[in-house]
Parts: sequence; C-alpha cells; structure tokens
Amino acid sequence: MNFHSQFLAQLKRHRINGGRLKMGHHKGSRLATYQGSSLEFSDYQLYELGDDVRQIDWNVYARTERIYIKRYLDERECKVHIYLDCTNSMVTEVRKWERARELAGALSFLALSNDDRLTLHCIGAQRSFMKKGSRDAKSILFDIGQLSAESVGGTSFFGDLIKGVRNKSSVSFIISDGMESISEIEGALRRLSIKKEMTYFIQLLDEEELSPSYEGDVKLIDSEKHQEVNVSLNRNVVGKYQERLMEHNSMIESLCKKWGFGYLRTNSLTSLNKVFFKDFKENGWIR
Repeated sequence: MNFHSQFLAQLKRHRINGGRLKMGHHKGSRLATYQGSSLEFSDYQLYELGDDVRQIDWNVYARTERIYIKRYLDERECKVHIYLDCTNSMVTEVRKWERARELAGALSFLALSNDDRLTLHCIGAQRSFMKKGSRDAKSILFDIGQLSAESVGGTSFFGDLIKGVRNKSSVSFIISDGMESISEIEGALRRLSIKKEMTYFIQLLDEEELSPSYEGDVKLIDSEKHQEVNVSLNRNVVGKYQERLMEHNSMIESLCKKWGFGYLRTNSLTSLNKVFFKDFKENGWIR
C-alpha cells in the first residue's frame, strides 16, 4: 500500500465534513457549533503542508525562524470511526482488498491530519486502532499496511459491526462490499442511525464481481462459507446474476437514503484521486 506524496499533500488540504459537531470537547482543528470564548488564543503548533496559511504567526517566525500557526479554543475535534470490512469476501480478491486498505488509509490520514480523533475498527481481523492528531497520520498508514490477507478473515461484517458501534462519534465511515443479507445490513444501519450522526457507506466491488469474465463449466468457492458450487456460466446466467446484484445494491442505497446516510458505490479500478477529489467532494463528504 503506497501513496504518492502529491496525493497525501493534496489530501491534507481537505477535511471530513462532519456536519454540526456537538460531541468533541478536546482541541482539534475545526470550528465548534456554539458561541463562547471562540476567539480566545490557545497555543501554537508547527506549520505543516496543508495548514491554513492565514493562521501563521509571522512575529514568532521573525524571532525563531520557524513557522507556527495559531490555535484557538473554538477549534474542536471530530470523532471519526471507520469500520473496515476484513471478512473473507473482501480479502479474497487481491485488488479489492488492496483498494479497501487504501480507502481506509487515506480516510484515516485525512482525519488525523486535521487533528481529529480516529478509531479504526478492522472487523474480521479483531483489531482496532485509536489515534489522535497529525503526529499519528503516517503511522496509521503503516498499521493498515500490515493487515495482510492471511491475518484477517471472518464471515459476518455487519453482525460484528453492531458490537463496535459507539454512542459518541461525529462521523462514521463503512467500507464494505455489502455482500451480506439485507436483513443484517439493515440491522447494522438502523443501529448507526440511532446516534443521529453523519454516516457514509462506501460499497466497494471488484470488476470481476460486477462483470464476471468466466464462461462454461466452472467451480466457484463461496468465500464466506468455503463451499464449492459447480456452475455453468453463459450470457443468460451472468445477466441474471448482474440483475440480482443490482437489486441488492439498490436496496442498500435505499436503506442509506432512508436514514440520511451518504452512499457511494465504487470499484477497485477507479483512481483514488477521482474517489476523493471528485466523488467525495461532489457528494459533500469532504471539503
């Protein structure tokens, strides 16, 4: 999992759109939604690429020849929770698993670069990472890169997601292929809706799942149950499969709309630049 330095630099110039922030009480880098001592100076922080240049204190620079930016007490953190699907259906396809880690890594880097508080739930790997602030922005990329396909796996992402839902968060991201029953997905999304906070669902599918290239008699293996199924694939069978997949995906999208969640369907081959700086921005997920 390698990110181009130019992509990361551009990413730092953006931030996650958390809507109205109410729960954060620690210093961060975004404005709270209430009035008070909002212009009271708090402290200084070394300038990093992507920080607001308007906050640079040039008097301090003249004395120290180091660039610092000002922090104020009205800046509050956003609590970001990322639920990464590490179950078997996600890790079997190499391209899809690589892209899932890239999405989780880029979102984590974006949150931490803005001094937000991050909890990354790696469901299926029985691991979670809790980080805070820009100092951890690079280390989280290393941590996610260490999640190998051999060390993860499981069968119920949405069933386990419910157990990991926290009562207090500002923004939640779900990264999953959505390859589970609608009833399980609905139960998990309903639980998230109770928090009345922003939730974004990224449904990630591989090109081979969207348009299977196999033909003739093939032996398929259920990645979740590890059961073999003999299938004769032809244009008619593939067409019916795609119809059922589209219906399934449409039901997920409808559930997201029902509770006011953001929804984006993407694939393994779409560039990260397009996902973040076109799709996310056009949908108002980042700004």
